[in-house]
Amino acid sequence: MSGGVEAAGERSVAAGGNIGRVTTGDHVTQIEHAVLLPPEALATASCPGGLANVPRRHAHFVGRKREISFLDEEFDIVVICGLGGVGKSTLAARWAAGKTGERTLVWWITAENRSELDAGLVGLAVAMQPALIDVLPPEALRERALQWLSTHDEWLLVLDNVSDPADIEPLVARVRRGQILITTRQTGGWYGIARVLTLDVPDGAESVEMFTRILTHAGPRAASGARHLCAVLGQLPLAVAQAAAYCAETSTEPFDYLEQLRQYPGELYEIPVEGGVDGGQAVAWTWRLTLDRLAAADPLTGTILRTLAWWGPDRIPRALLDRIASPFAVRRALGRLASHSMLTLHEDGAVSVHRLVQAVARTPHGSDPHRRAEDIAAARLLAEEALASAAPTRAGGVAEWGAWRELFPHVETYVHHTDPSADTAHTAALLDRAARFLLEHSDTERAAAWFERAVECRQRVLGEDHPETAGSREGVAECWAIQGELGPSAELQERAVADLERVLGEGRAETHMARCRLAVTWRHLGDKEAAVTLLEGALAGLERILGPRHRDTLWVRSNLGVAYQDAGRLERAIALQERTLGERRGLLGPDHPETLTSRLNLVRLYEAVGQLERATTEFDAVVSDGVRALGEEHPFAVHLMHVRPPRAW
Repeated sequence: MSGGVEAAGERSVAAGGNIGRVTTGDHVTQIEHAVLLPPEALATASCPGGLANVPRRHAHFVGRKREISFLDEEFDIVVICGLGGVGKSTLAARWAAGKTGERTLVWWITAENRSELDAGLVGLAVAMQPALIDVLPPEALRERALQWLSTHDEWLLVLDNVSDPADIEPLVARVRRGQILITTRQTGGWYGIARVLTLDVPDGAESVEMFTRILTHAGPRAASGARHLCAVLGQLPLAVAQAAAYCAETSTEPFDYLEQLRQYPGELYEIPVEGGVDGGQAVAWTWRLTLDRLAAADPLTGTILRTLAWWGPDRIPRALLDRIASPFAVRRALGRLASHSMLTLHEDGAVSVHRLVQAVARTPHGSDPHRRAEDIAAARLLAEEALASAAPTRAGGVAEWGAWRELFPHVETYVHHTDPSADTAHTAALLDRAARFLLEHSDTERAAAWFERAVECRQRVLGEDHPETAGSREGVAECWAIQGELGPSAELQERAVADLERVLGEGRAETHMARCRLAVTWRHLGDKEAAVTLLEGALAGLERILGPRHRDTLWVRSNLGVAYQDAGRLERAIALQERTLGERRGLLGPDHPETLTSRLNLVRLYEAVGQLERATTEFDAVVSDGVRALGEEHPFAVHLMHVRPPRAW
């Protein structure tokens, strides 16, 4: 297949020629202007000694001597499994913290899904070499972390709250020289992968000891009834900690706390005389009593807790909460919630919430005034609005990538926990933007599902032929094209073009950009003349609307040059590509990937007309300039290094 990777604009589609795939223009062109890389970007990854990021979740840790001894034994991979709230992460944090002085690296990653795992590896690469954060894309940073782990030992990796063993199998298969500690509620699927440590609730004495430590951490407090209260709460560490924090903050004796619990109506709050309860029930009890007190003094505490329930549980940016109330009010409410062990505040301002607390906060209950259905629904909308306000509209630039890396786990959790039938136009816009982030990570299966959900919402809310509906349909088409389904992709693009022609007409750039993307797909389907005709019309339209030197106009002109080459019109193709190259140099700079793409297109054209020496010289220069400017691990530089030179064609 001739022609280079050519695409630009928000919903473009282009074919990747020698790399054997069709890819979105966003993936190729939304890259910041190339800069000279620091030396560490060109060398192998390195790690300063003693690097660690273990969360402080073990301040009141007690007991677990048998489990600590088990972990102290030599192992490659160990899984700690058990019910939510039983203390899996606390045990892992306690043990891992004790290893920070013995290991070159002790790194904690929340790994509930593959996206979170990838984000944690990116964070590791940045921690090892901070200068690379604004230089290399996430894929390259992730790869640097994996390379380091696979070539070094004396490290410990903690993967917290893994939900599916399959999510970590690729990592486990690749990095074998250090130790991996996994926490999970999933008890099955670990045979042949890891040793398993099943964690139960602590015994009565350990629960009472933990309760007493929290109760008396600021001074003496009466502890009468602590044993009975811990038994009523099923010895569940999370519920015990929340009850103890309440008693400490309010000078309430455990027996009095039990009496307060008994005031609640309804079967959910019926307390057994002895014995345990399930974790959700125990947390619901402590939640109700704590919110009764906090919300009376500050109603924002309940709003914040219900809003936090819709995001990922770990490291929620405080800036998201600042979008729903003043920063001062948010800080005050968070401090009150943290003092009652309802959430964890990190030194950098991020917030973490236990999943059981989130589950309770998302679940309506008729007798609980803090869990009214209408309040939970309102909190969901607040969570969505905060995400939509914070999410960049594009994912290509360095700053945008950083923002998406931080936000995406929370967008993903929100999408998982929401009902598609309740989606609004704002939900669809968030889904559409997040799906494009997934495309950048080549996660076309999930991206297609999110685009399809956006299409369904926009059809229902905005209408079948609304431009935004057409835009999400083009997103689905991009995914299909990347997966090699060019025929269905073209059909969907044709529908999108027809909708835009009817609704927006000839006077809008969106119509002509959609035609160009359709023409690229037609070209790869072999309909060369139809592609040329459509591209010529699109170019004329964009020159009239945007001007001849606009970035999108140049993209269409370059794609027309590739189409001319496919159709055998080589002289016209060379003239068009040389003009495009000159204008891209002036607009974007000599080392921008789009400028390099124009040079590569000309290499292929020079070879096609028999100018082999010129093609070979220019090819070597393109590869050298691209690797120098972008670095060996930049996606476009990798593409350049895998393109066959002219002499081999």
